[in-house]
Amino acid sequence: MLWYAHGSYRESTSIPSSAFSKGDLLMYTSASSLSRIPTSTASVGALPKGTVIGIAKASSLESINNQVPYILAQANTVFWSDITTASQMTAGEGLDVEYTGATFRVTTSAISPMLRIDPNGATQDVIGQSSTSRAKVRFDPTWTLFGYSN
Repeated sequence: MLWYAHGSYRESTSIPSSAFSKGDLLMYTSASSLSRIPTSTASVGALPKGTVIGIAKASSLESINNQVPYILAQANTVFWSDITTASQMTAGEGLDVEYTGATFRVTTSAISPMLRIDPNGATQDVIGQSSTSRAKVRFDPTWTLFGYSN
């Protein structure tokens, strides 16, 4: 799950075709409707570049006039991402995204980097959850996000 932190972004809306939550990575279905990227994907970075179109700003159940808003990331859009506690991550490091524990999060794998640790991406512990930490991330500039603008 990615949470908007700061920076500019564009917003768009589309029809949801399946259930997803705020912060999920989204893709278009063959019918040009929004769907969460497949959670069976071992590594989100293994998806073809351009598959991910944005980040859900609302749950699919919160549609208005059958439309749900989503974020189209820009070069300076920064998100918070869950990370494994005690992970060693370096500012600027490019990393994969995985689906685990019913959420997407940045992983320590760098096989197909999709997110990059923000230069100001200090981690924070989540209050009351000692097993979870977060880091600030941006989409890797080499990852062709559908609609991405540098």
